Amino acid sequence: MKILQLVTKRQYRGAEVFAANLSSELLKLGHEIVFAGLYENEKNVLEVEGAENLDLSLMKKGAFSLPLVQKVVRLVKKSKPDVIQCNGSDTLKYMVAASFFTPKIPLVYRNISIISEWLSNTPKKLLYKKIFTKIDHVSSVGEEAIEDFIRTFDYPLSQTSVIRRGIPIKEVRSLSGKSLKEELNLGKDDKIAMHIGNFSPEKNHLFLLDIFSELKTEQPEVKLVCVGNGVLFEKIKNDIQERGLENTVYLLGFRKDIPELLSEAECFVLASKVEGVPGVILEAAAQKVPSVATNVGGVFEVLKDGESGFMIDNFDKNQFKGKLLDIMNDLVLREEMGNEAYNLVQESFNPVKNALQFESLYKHLVLNNA
Repeated sequence: MKILQLVTKRQYRGAEVFAANLSSELLKLGHEIVFAGLYENEKNVLEVEGAENLDLSLMKKGAFSLPLVQKVVRLVKKSKPDVIQCNGSDTLKYMVAASFFTPKIPLVYRNISIISEWLSNTPKKLLYKKIFTKIDHVSSVGEEAIEDFIRTFDYPLSQTSVIRRGIPIKEVRSLSGKSLKEELNLGKDDKIAMHIGNFSPEKNHLFLLDIFSELKTEQPEVKLVCVGNGVLFEKIKNDIQERGLENTVYLLGFRKDIPELLSEAECFVLASKVEGVPGVILEAAAQKVPSVATNVGGVFEVLKDGESGFMIDNFDKNQFKGKLLDIMNDLVLREEMGNEAYNLVQESFNPVKNALQFESLYKHLVLNNA
């Protein structure tokens, strides 16, 4: 089969990285992949080796662009895919618009979030409900997300499925160059809690800064390392300086060496206000790193409370801090939870199984479209 994977940008973010990993596995199964971004990503471009990688436009212009619809139409007619998968809301609306001018091709939407959280008003909800009537199948990362989707749009259960994320397990054997502690001039007794994610309001970095402001004096060897960038990066950077946390909280910016960084952390932390099924918890688990996370969205589907880490209800900062210190200060607990997290990834989030499930779905849709 030839599969067109549409992403918003070919960037290192959740939905796009998932689509790239899936594409890599599908290539190994003998399929052809077109990996296309709606908008060009100027730096740190995500590519799928062995696929046709391309971008359709330089940048996003306004809420909706007719020229971009035309570019999607041309891409579909030229590449002639058997199946098209939309990864992200922009890819959804542009592909549905383009489908009025292309041959009938099965359309799959990959739902990674609690969709009701970003539908701000009734007109928007009605618009997307209409858009989804043109989608043949909705595949979701988790049970919570798909139940929310069905409820929000009164969508047919028979046209949905839950296919977990596939998390590649990379064995980090030895570090090339400096270790993270050397890079940050940390002491050998310092311990690292790591956060990976976009600097945006829903990621709730200020919650973590409040906790580490207390830990600065209570347990100064516990450090927070944040990886990523985004609209709030400079604000968080300024907040760190204003609070005098320069030697407690470290910002690395964008990095590609995520498995290597995670392998040096004692714990992963996530304080999000909104989540679908957070793949970063699984990426940490793949390096045998337990997590402490706020109990939102589908976090419970990737974190076994008390077994592979801890979930915190009601954004309780004292509880979050306490559970973080439990992991940081107890090597036996940390190793037990890390091993449990690793086993969870191996059993339930295997990338090969993930790709085979998508392959089966695509074949079913193509057969019904014949």
